[in-house]
Amino acid sequence: MRDLVRAEPDLPGSADRLADRLGRDLDVRITIIDGTGKVLGDTELNGDPLATVESHANRPEVIEAMRSGAGRAVRYSATLAENMLYVAARLEPGDPAQGVVRLAVPLTEVKKAQTEVRIPILLAAVVSVLVACALGWGFARGTARRLEAMSRAAAGLAAGRLGTRAGVSGSDEVATLARSLNRMAGELEERLVLIGRERNQLRTVLEGMVEGVVLTGPDGRILVSNDAFRRIFNAQLPIEGRRPLETARVPALQEAIEAALRADEPLVREIALGGAQDKVIRASLAAIREDGRTVGAVAVFHDITELQRLEQVRREFVANVSHELRTPLTAIKGYAETLRDGGLKEPGRAAEFVEVIHRHAGRLAALIEDLLDLSSVEQGKAHLDLRPVSLRDVVAQAETVTRPAAKERSHAVALDLPKDLPDVVADRDRLAQVLINLLDNAVKFTPEGGRIEVSARPSAGRVIVSVADNGVGIPPEDVGRIFERFYRVDRSRDRRDGGTGLGLAIAKHLTQAMGGTIEVDSRPGSGTTFRISLPAA
Repeated sequence: MRDLVRAEPDLPGSADRLADRLGRDLDVRITIIDGTGKVLGDTELNGDPLATVESHANRPEVIEAMRSGAGRAVRYSATLAENMLYVAARLEPGDPAQGVVRLAVPLTEVKKAQTEVRIPILLAAVVSVLVACALGWGFARGTARRLEAMSRAAAGLAAGRLGTRAGVSGSDEVATLARSLNRMAGELEERLVLIGRERNQLRTVLEGMVEGVVLTGPDGRILVSNDAFRRIFNAQLPIEGRRPLETARVPALQEAIEAALRADEPLVREIALGGAQDKVIRASLAAIREDGRTVGAVAVFHDITELQRLEQVRREFVANVSHELRTPLTAIKGYAETLRDGGLKEPGRAAEFVEVIHRHAGRLAALIEDLLDLSSVEQGKAHLDLRPVSLRDVVAQAETVTRPAAKERSHAVALDLPKDLPDVVADRDRLAQVLINLLDNAVKFTPEGGRIEVSARPSAGRVIVSVADNGVGIPPEDVGRIFERFYRVDRSRDRRDGGTGLGLAIAKHLTQAMGGTIEVDSRPGSGTTFRISLPAA
């Protein structure tokens, strides 16, 4: 429009016609103003009214257009008697003196136009929002489904399904997170497999131990135990999750665990199990600490019942051998001192003293010989010539050796050996030594006029040899110990009869060295029967 106005050759003369024509075409009020503010043409004014209209140089939109090239203002128009929107622009952008062209539109028209475009704009906005929401929901739903899949994968891993993996698609942040989750799952699976393998190895080691092992928590409840612990304490299942007193019924065990949880240093306790078990258990206990606080305790239990028994046997052996050696040595020393101090001047008494010295020296030699013999058998150093041996010949040899002592006590010795008795695999001399010891023992502990019988019977590839007497018998509390070194049921009588207390111990070890077994059956007042089982040839 500005170009049309500027193109008029005689703008001052044709300005009013141009304003009328453009106003009709555009349906707006158009005013053409020269550089001084004079109105040259106006759509609403013609003739004298146009000539007398006041200058528009002070109009805000005109002032702004003159200054910056364009201007606008909203104000009440006295000419049209309503609020108007005025928009002005210079005819020549670089020359304010050429004037301006102004458009005036009633605000009612503006509002009407606004009302007409508001609904399409609102509809367009609503449609845009709905489309954006749909697109956003679609993208968000896809992401949400992927995140839900990752959540399910994580829940599966937490539930122990180590093979669970999250689906990976794309290269966005969610895909990166899924790959990280899968990598973590793989590492977790490897570590859990390693932990499981180590746990199984530890369990195998624990179950293979002879010692009982227990691991408790800070409250004293059992977390881990092995079979040896259950056997030693006869513990009642279940064990894990219970206190020691609840499963083992041993107050001393509970006290030891509680003491270990309180103690700063490892503890060693001995626990005696009474009743039918009759065991002595040595417990090594220590608290487990992390960051200065007690998180549990570990205890290792050793059954030292047999060790204590062997220690008791050792102490008794030392005491007995010392006593057995002291007795003949004391006698020899005493009689020798008597002879030295004048006993030699009395030939009759001197001969008696020499005889006593000789007898005790022989006993001492026999004792030492038996000790050496027993030691060599126990250590496997005794030479044994194992071959088929006629049991009848060996029994006859042993009976011949012990016959004088049996005859002196008026004992009747009977041999009951079948003619078809098979030979046995044994060392002839050692077997004879065993039978001589048993017969000598029977002679010593059978009252005068008693009966001793040696019998043999084949049985399942073996030969059972029995040496029975009707003597005084053995008390039940002594039966289990008669094969121990120097153990005597009747100490005074055995020593009086010249025994060393090693005969039955030697018989037991020799029999075992020849692949046999020996056992005893006895009741006080009813006699004793020793049975030897040897492999048949």
